[in-house]
Amino acid sequence: MQTLQDFADALKHAKNERQVTASDLAISAGLSLVTVRKILSGDVAPRLTNAMALAGELGLELILVPKGAAQSLSANSEGERTVLTDLEHRLGMAPKPAGSE
Repeated sequence: MQTLQDFADALKHAKNERQVTASDLAISAGLSLVTVRKILSGDVAPRLTNAMALAGELGLELILVPKGAAQSLSANSEGERTVLTDLEHRLGMAPKPAGSE
């Protein structure tokens, strides 16, 4: 995620996946409905505590990682990741190079 809109989109996606309303989310996170709607729209930069509350209610965790690691976890220009998750590493599931199939 690099923009406020990316953050809002990730929260909206998680909200839709969990099939909860903004109203239900506001109640469970202890925030006002107006605040939740503004955050989900990407119109405002949320307070860190509010972002953490929303993320937690949606089964997400906010973490800080070095930029290089974050960029490697995203698809590179060829559509390949360059970093393995812990699970992939433990299972020996190295990604196959493009064109090797």
